[in-house]
Amino acid sequence: MSWRTAAIVIGAATMLTAAGGQEAGRTAAAGAGLPAVGPGSPAVVGIALEGGGALGLAHVGVLQWLEEHHVAIDRVAGTSMGALVGGMYATGATPAELRALALSDAFKNVFTLQTPYAESSFRRRQDRRELPQAIVVGMKHGPHLRNALFSDRGVNEFLTRSFAHYNGEGLEFDRLPIPFRCVATDLNTLEAVTFKGGPLPEAVRASISIPGVFSPVEGRDGHTLVDGGILDNLPTDVLRGALGAERVIAVRLETGPVAGADTSSVVAVLNRAFSAGIERNVAESERLADVVVHVPVDQWTGMDYGKGAELMEAGYEAAERSREALLQYALDEAGWKAYMAARAGRRSGGAGLLRAVKVEGGGAGAAREVKADLKPLEGRTIAADATLKAISLIQANGEFGATWATFDAGGGGGADAGVVVKLSKDPTGPPYLLISPEVAAATSNVTRGEMNLRLVDQNLGGFGSELRATGELGYKTSFTGEYYRLLTPGGYFVEPRVGILRTPVYLWANQKRVAERFQQNLDAGLEMGRTFTNHLQVSAEWRVEDTRWGLRTGTGGGPYLSGTAQTGLLHINWDEAESGALSPRGFRLSASAGALYHGVGSSNAPEVSLVFSRTRAWGRNIVGLGGTVNSYLRSSVADPYRFTLGGPMRLSASSIDEYRGTDMYLARAGVMHRIAALPTGLGQGLYSTLMYEAGEMWSPEARALLRQDVALGVVANTPIGLVTFGGAVGDAGRRKVFVTLGRWF
Repeated sequence: MSWRTAAIVIGAATMLTAAGGQEAGRTAAAGAGLPAVGPGSPAVVGIALEGGGALGLAHVGVLQWLEEHHVAIDRVAGTSMGALVGGMYATGATPAELRALALSDAFKNVFTLQTPYAESSFRRRQDRRELPQAIVVGMKHGPHLRNALFSDRGVNEFLTRSFAHYNGEGLEFDRLPIPFRCVATDLNTLEAVTFKGGPLPEAVRASISIPGVFSPVEGRDGHTLVDGGILDNLPTDVLRGALGAERVIAVRLETGPVAGADTSSVVAVLNRAFSAGIERNVAESERLADVVVHVPVDQWTGMDYGKGAELMEAGYEAAERSREALLQYALDEAGWKAYMAARAGRRSGGAGLLRAVKVEGGGAGAAREVKADLKPLEGRTIAADATLKAISLIQANGEFGATWATFDAGGGGGADAGVVVKLSKDPTGPPYLLISPEVAAATSNVTRGEMNLRLVDQNLGGFGSELRATGELGYKTSFTGEYYRLLTPGGYFVEPRVGILRTPVYLWANQKRVAERFQQNLDAGLEMGRTFTNHLQVSAEWRVEDTRWGLRTGTGGGPYLSGTAQTGLLHINWDEAESGALSPRGFRLSASAGALYHGVGSSNAPEVSLVFSRTRAWGRNIVGLGGTVNSYLRSSVADPYRFTLGGPMRLSASSIDEYRGTDMYLARAGVMHRIAALPTGLGQGLYSTLMYEAGEMWSPEARALLRQDVALGVVANTPIGLVTFGGAVGDAGRRKVFVTLGRWF
């Protein structure tokens, strides 16, 4: 051969480095204990499945055709998506089961930009609400973005569930229902890596780690592993060598010719250059195949997971076109039944009862938490869903990733009774810098734009504790620093904080600006309470603030004020939403009660606050109700401490913060219709929205004022937050056209 592929066998007792030659591979496979081929089989038949992202779903159609025509597959090797499909087939999944998976929405959760909101910790949920879809920069070794587009969490959980009974550290792939190999690429040695044992989810995860899409896998012996397609995208050499196949079927995913590549952009050039390298190694691999099933897939892309039915049909039709070549390996009815019975007899029964837990990496505090989270599972059968749920808690705060496998904990019985959890720290942080822009612009109003920066340093001063500092630059300038100190593993905490604010305040009368005030606040406070779960926190807060309230232009807003005020509040925060910005379903409640006292220019006043929202998915629609109540119970409170109302999604036909008073409510009801879904993993989609809003404001010197409007617009839920363009028409001649970026004001 004119090229060289080195195979490093992970999980074996010895390491084999072969020159890719057929004879060297056959020698290595000798005496490996591979299962015998059943009676009537013309030869040891292997199938090589090529990588290609969603295009690899075509393999399911090929496998379906082979089974329907009793073509027995004795060995399987795959790369990337071929490793996933091939691995599932090798562990006993039927073509019908693979088809059902391909047509499900299982892949939707594989491609996630970050940890799902519902599985994030309480404080990470706060970040996601306050800085929706912020760009996260790791600061551990200077500013660094993460090394992959998508989070590891979704793909790791998908693979663990898919290979739930084949997640043992001592697993030998030769003992699967069909002996199996998958290929990855070692970035350290620039060699192909063939897995022959160990946890199957870990092996397939390495094989599908497309550079820049998924982060590399840190393998054993210092290997840094990425997608095997870089060096061996169609592993016919592995079938001939390590698996000793005598006849090789290769499934070739044929895309458009490289010569006709689009070179109009940097992305296009890089993509086609990457494809050119893969085409070269695939062309070499084809020469080792006895039969090549050519599947034309040029009309689809590697991200077309929603086109699974079409891709599988293309694979089935391609196999049919190769009918004559494939049927030479078909078995008669008796031989097929014997083959299927032998294959079924090698299926794993899964792990046993949990008797031991080990934790690798992460430090003492993290290890204690993991063991405590797994403690309730002791004595129960080791199951993927329960174990994944238990280790999700250590991942909820964002610093640690976690995978798990089973191991032989002794005691006999033949089934693994131990779980080892492998914790990996994010190489870029903490600390993390979150960067999130916000813009609100409306006709006949002041445009507000801010750049929000938040520094989060986790596990500072103790496991679970963290420093969080937030700055806002632009229309207003503010800084807040807080230190969340976790006192007990049960969630009791104390949190001192300080803050400063400098902002212009515009006063309105009959839709006209009548004054510009300037407000400066310096505050300090202490919050104590308990974070029960990632859904619920209860706390008590005391805060003292020094306020200056000056006039720049115009008249209104009372006299110049300078002085202090103190506030004491009890808080309850309950969050069952699915998303921080635009949640298809769920309930969110934030309630506070207490008092403002010793406030300059103000009487002592009780203070209550309530914010809630409820959303439900209804086909392609999201139906929602929401409301806000803020009140000093009609007490006389100076302007700097008053509540505001008005602006996009807060009486959208009115100016931003047009109404100020001591008591207010806002009610909203609306429906959002999904016009289009954004690409997989990039957001929930593009929506049209129709909303009714009603709000009322009251103050001691003015009677209650009721405003209503109807807002219509388009909302895009994107990686950088909500982008809204709309218009609203309300009573009293109020109407606005508005644009927002980031959270709704």
